[in-house]
Amino acid sequence: MTEQRATGRSESGFTLTELLVTIVIVGIIGTLLPTAMILGLRFTADTGKRVAATSAVGALGHYFYGDVQSADTVTTDPACGVAEVIVHLSRPGTDVVYAYDRPTGALNRVKCTAEGVVTTLLGHFDNATSTHPVTLSCGAETSCTSPMEVTLTVQSDPAALPTALTAVRRSSSS
Repeated sequence: MTEQRATGRSESGFTLTELLVTIVIVGIIGTLLPTAMILGLRFTADTGKRVAATSAVGALGHYFYGDVQSADTVTTDPACGVAEVIVHLSRPGTDVVYAYDRPTGALNRVKCTAEGVVTTLLGHFDNATSTHPVTLSCGAETSCTSPMEVTLTVQSDPAALPTALTAVRRSSSS
């Protein structure tokens, strides 16, 4: 039950001190909450980019080893209508090209046969952090310890160590 003065007004409610403390607390929360949300969104976006790059490396590995094993020649020559070639692997009747599209950050595998051209998107890299996330480090015009090896080096994050995918071509006598 609330007390009433002789004037008939209730004494319930906030005191001036309680009201000021509440305003200060709401002000602090209102100042820190947007900052925390922005940091959380940045963390989520960066994590998403790293996951996408890791997924692209996995997809690259899925195709790359089989393509290299079946290749008769390894070059960096344009093929399949692709000019920005990372590596061009060919065998009779089939050309496979790995290419990175800088404007979109897309890593593609393009397979050309007599039946047509099939482009497979392997994934996306953050093109703001790396202009060449996938490079041929061994196999065509570059020197290798073994002429049968082809190595792609993937640098998806400048702060992380690069990933090297090395595949061995089949011998020419088979």
